[in-house]
Amino acid sequence: MKNIAQGIKSTIRRSAEKCPTEQAEFVQKYLGTKRKFICLKSADRDKILAQKTHELKTLEIKSVLRILDELFSTDTFEDFNFAGKLLTRLPNVREQLKMTQIKKWVSASNGWAECDCICQSLFDEKEVLARWKEFKEAIIKFSKGKNIQLRRASLVLQAKPNRHSSSPQLRRLAYDTIERLKSEQDVRITKAISWLLRELSRGNKEEVKVYLQKNKSSLPKIAYRETMKKIVIGKK
Repeated sequence: MKNIAQGIKSTIRRSAEKCPTEQAEFVQKYLGTKRKFICLKSADRDKILAQKTHELKTLEIKSVLRILDELFSTDTFEDFNFAGKLLTRLPNVREQLKMTQIKKWVSASNGWAECDCICQSLFDEKEVLARWKEFKEAIIKFSKGKNIQLRRASLVLQAKPNRHSSSPQLRRLAYDTIERLKSEQDVRITKAISWLLRELSRGNKEEVKVYLQKNKSSLPKIAYRETMKKIVIGKK
């Protein structure tokens, strides 16, 4: 599996464009990553993704997980990002993916972008409810963790499931997580709270509006401002 992972890395490097050091460093800082940035365009990444997704569908789940482990342990952002995007395209792998594995990968991430490439599109409402007990327990543990990447993940993992959900238990977990983390000042948390609240508001505007008004003084200002704007005019 190392050979397959290495082949993916080599393809990524051949497809990347050379960019000035200053540009790479600027993007690294914006993404919050400590990994090298080699300027792979999204369109080129997606072409490689389409090819590799097709190839990896024939492999056993455990083999795909070993390949993902190799990519997530890289020193290059594009490899890490590719692994996260690849995971979202493999529903059979996600179906058997343990929350402990997600914890391992997220714990190795740094910055908002690396966390989000794993978590933001990982599970939809149906997938979460199918593994509700495991998911809920993991979210609570992540939100109480010392690693801020896990705390951000506890919020981001709930964004997609709550986008169009009418599930009271999903919403309750989201609000509980926000309550647990709303006093934090780090932008990785305050922006994630804003994101989750805006997703909750898509189908529950009045409920979220009441929550915002009740908790205005304790919520991060950016979360209150962006979510209220989303409710009123449809944009953050």
